Amino acid sequence: MVFKLSDQSMFAIAGLWRKDPNVGEAFTMLTTIPGEDIAPYHNRQIVILPSASFARWLDPVVSARELLKPLPLVV
Repeated sequence: MVFKLSDQSMFAIAGLWRKDPNVGEAFTMLTTIPGEDIAPYHNRQIVILPSASFARWLDPVVSARELLKPLPLVV
């Protein structure tokens, strides 16, 4: 099964990164409840950030809660 954004050639995955003196660089991808398209296959899905949300994800003023949700289903 391949999942892709049909209307965008580029996207990002919401994640957190830190440099830890004990283990080096550490990264995690954030997940959310699944959208309608993913729910039949899994109970979680990664948070996809469309290109219009890249700057908002990096802006500390923007609440992450606004972005940590599944994308709307496009048919």
